[in-house]
Amino acid sequence: MAPGRAAVISHAIFGRLTTVATAVFFLIPLVLGVLLTDEMDKPELMRAALVTYVVSVALVVFPYPQRRLPDVPTVLGVLLMLVSIQRSYDALDPEAQLFGGQWFTLGFDGFLVALGVRRRGGWGWATLVIATAISTTWGARSAVGAWEAALSNAASAALLLASQLIAREYDRASVAFVEASGMVRAARAHDEAEQGTVHASVRRVQEVRRLAGGLLERIAHDPSPVTDRELEQFRLTEAQLRDSIRGRSVATPYLLEAARAARGRGVQVDVLDERGGTLPGPVLRSATRQAMEVLGAARSGAVTIRALPAGDSAAVLIVHDRGPGDDEPVAIEIADGTGEVSRF
Repeated sequence: MAPGRAAVISHAIFGRLTTVATAVFFLIPLVLGVLLTDEMDKPELMRAALVTYVVSVALVVFPYPQRRLPDVPTVLGVLLMLVSIQRSYDALDPEAQLFGGQWFTLGFDGFLVALGVRRRGGWGWATLVIATAISTTWGARSAVGAWEAALSNAASAALLLASQLIAREYDRASVAFVEASGMVRAARAHDEAEQGTVHASVRRVQEVRRLAGGLLERIAHDPSPVTDRELEQFRLTEAQLRDSIRGRSVATPYLLEAARAARGRGVQVDVLDERGGTLPGPVLRSATRQAMEVLGAARSGAVTIRALPAGDSAAVLIVHDRGPGDDEPVAIEIADGTGEVSRF
């Protein structure tokens, strides 16, 4: 199960259940125990039972980050609940009715349910066995009888078993929910990827139409011979389309037009992309401006505009080699992130 989604679901469901259980299962027995304190044979033991009861309940219903109850609160909660039960029987007159000694029954049931739901069913069964032994021992030395005292815990066993079954079904439902959510997200991502591919294809068609639409119309519908000027336009357009593919990261419309014009003057131009991703806005603007200046001033030689791999300190490198006999090549670096220009 995905931890984040499972935690949200568990908190939403079990947070509310904890509030309801605290109000119904635990507060009512506490009020009943307080009312019965003065009627007990040993009120001081009853008060001790109430204190340990409150602490044990608080330990198991506290909203810990994880659904599984931590080890220390589990052990302490179980021990304190058993102490509370033992003190309750010790405070009771052996001749009294069993109901008076079991003021905690509803709270004890809720305690077991909390252990079952919070993945501590084994501790719940151990607690139930010991509590049954305590009540049976008290019943054997009272007017109630051992058998009847032991049977008073039958409902607790049924509730504990039911809580474990509910927790198991909840886990299955949660896993199924997370798997279904993952499938939905995967399908959505696939659809978005397909839509992205379609949009990219549409943009590519529009780009080709913008750059070569007129020439393609000329070839398709004009049967007259192609002139040398038209052949030159075909060559320049083909190079411009190649730039838009090979140098996608830096191939802005302004740069493509400047490269086309430079080729028309006999300059060799290469626009390359080793980055494979979008350049930051400041970097792209700076690179376009510097490339247009270099291309606009070039009258010969070769100009290479290269988008460098991500992670390099320089995002774009522009080199103008004027050819043999001329000055040293001009190199311009555009810093990644800032678009700062460095000339060499």
